[in-house]
Amino acid sequence: TGIARHSVSATGPGRSMLLGAFIPLVLVLMTMTGAVYPAIDLTAGERERGTLEMLMAAPVSRRMLLTGKFIAVCTIAIMTALVNLTAMLITIFSIGFDRIVFGGGVTAGIIVQIFLLLIVFASFFSAVLLSVTSVARSFREAQAYIIPLMLMSLAPGILSLMPNVEFTFALALVPLVNIVLLGRA
Repeated sequence: TGIARHSVSATGPGRSMLLGAFIPLVLVLMTMTGAVYPAIDLTAGERERGTLEMLMAAPVSRRMLLTGKFIAVCTIAIMTALVNLTAMLITIFSIGFDRIVFGGGVTAGIIVQIFLLLIVFASFFSAVLLSVTSVARSFREAQAYIIPLMLMSLAPGILSLMPNVEFTFALALVPLVNIVLLGRA
C-alpha cells in the first residue's frame, strides 16, 4: 500500500459549494435568534407577569390567541432573518464573493427561493419555540428549555457543510434537515 497523489482544482464547483454551504447554517442561526425571545416573552414571560390570565379571560378564543402569538413570533423571526440576510448579501457583493458563493451570481429567483425557505423555517421554528416555552413557568425556565433545542437545531445546519450529503426523498421527510439541504441545493 502506498500514498497516492491527486490534483485538486481550487476554482472548481467544490469551492463555491463549500462557501455556499454556510448560507443555510447562517439562516438557521439568524432565524432562531430572532424567534427565541419573542416566544419566551409571549408565553413564559406573560405567565410570570400575570398577564396571561387576563388574556385567557378576554372574549377571544384560545385558537385566535395562539394564532396571534404565532404570527407575532414568526413575523419577528422573518424580519430579523431578512435584516441579517440583507447585510450578508451586501457583504458578499461588496467583497466580490457573489460569483464564488452563488456560482453564476445572485438572481431574483435565488433571492425568492431563499426568502421562501426563510418563511418555512421561521414558521417551523416559531411553532416549536411556542410549544416548548408554553410549558415553562418563568423566563429562566424557558431559556433552560430552549438551550438543548438550539443545540439540536445546529446539527442540520452543520449537516449542510458535509459535501457528500445529498438531498434525497428520505431526508426530505426529516424536519429542519429538509429545509437546510434544500437551501444548500
